[in-house]
Amino acid sequence: MAHVIPSIRTAPRPVYTPRPGVRGDASKTTTASVAALDFQTLLKKQPSAVVTPKLGAIPLTTATPATTPAPSPSGTIGSIMLGAPGPVNNPVVNEPAMAPTAQAMFGANPWINNAGGSGPYGSYSYNKYYFATPETASKVAQLLGGKVVETQALTPYGPFVQNQANQMVQMPDGRLINAGIIASYYDRGWSQQSVDALVKGEISGGPMVQT
Repeated sequence: MAHVIPSIRTAPRPVYTPRPGVRGDASKTTTASVAALDFQTLLKKQPSAVVTPKLGAIPLTTATPATTPAPSPSGTIGSIMLGAPGPVNNPVVNEPAMAPTAQAMFGANPWINNAGGSGPYGSYSYNKYYFATPETASKVAQLLGGKVVETQALTPYGPFVQNQANQMVQMPDGRLINAGIIASYYDRGWSQQSVDALVKGEISGGPMVQT
């Protein structure tokens, strides 16, 4: 027979018996549900982080989003319209005033039309602009402040002879100006400014004669 010492006998492990009606993880599930409910409640009670600015006022803490300029409409470069429809403001250009015609200044026939000459090789014709009529010469003299003088200005000597004299205007300083040339400046459709410049050139560059 075996002898068993009671003091060293191994005690049996206690058996855990759960309470009726309660699952082993019920306490954990209930605790997690309560924690989730409390967190959601707390989140709902927190103030919203998004602040909607009032109309007409921009909070200093609200960053203004960067804006990209809208592309220019077709047919424009900056503020210059390139054929776009709409009114166009044309700049006013002050054009020089046109001089009156030679006929308006000196009458219907300012020049002698049959002026010519003759020489060793026969007769020939001159440009009419060199031969003003006496009436034209008188008006040119009044315009320039001189007096009319008749001369053979184109053929003063030699074998060539004019059939009409040149109507010249003698200026106070002795210069001679062809009245027909002055009248021709009004027959070219030039501005009064251009005519005045040409007349001034004739006055300052004519030949000198002794009175």
